[in-house]
Amino acid sequence: MSNIITRAAPCADIEIRGSDGRTVYGIAVPFDQPTEINDRYNGNYTETFRRGAFARTLTERGAAKVKLLAVHNSQTFPLGRLSSAVEDAAGLLIEARVSATQAGDEALELVRDGALDAFSIGFVPVPTGDRWGKGRTSVERLEVKLHEVSLVRLPPYAGALVAGVRSAEPYDPELDPDLIARRFRLAHIL
Repeated sequence: MSNIITRAAPCADIEIRGSDGRTVYGIAVPFDQPTEINDRYNGNYTETFRRGAFARTLTERGAAKVKLLAVHNSQTFPLGRLSSAVEDAAGLLIEARVSATQAGDEALELVRDGALDAFSIGFVPVPTGDRWGKGRTSVERLEVKLHEVSLVRLPPYAGALVAGVRSAEPYDPELDPDLIARRFRLAHIL
């Protein structure tokens, strides 16, 4: 699909939890954080994702249909798939189960080493889901179709977090003391 737009988000403080350590989680897209974009479709502009931008696509497709890729490479097998995706005030929180394949093992090792330390998304804008500012110098993303999430090394979104790698046990971000601490530190930086 040639009309898929990609955006990345950096991480902070990766940790390993649980016995099998095959689930990566964190904020794939921060909300309400203006970011300077230069893309082949619209040139230079400021982009801001708003809460609710992913609601319809997650309701219609479900998180499990969204694949986890390595650096947006759809020409190879995926690394895994999302096991959950939830919007909260901070952004799009995701968990992705990394498959027990050679590529999956390599990706997890790169995450543990800090070489892959960001999430990125591939999305398709919805025609009525963008609110462009005067002169098309800014856009608010109110609704997009989430195509994929990737592990990447170069992110444009400074407010996103790859919170870590953990086992398959259920995750409640509201109870995670490490993620709460990171959000607190991030709020004081911004």
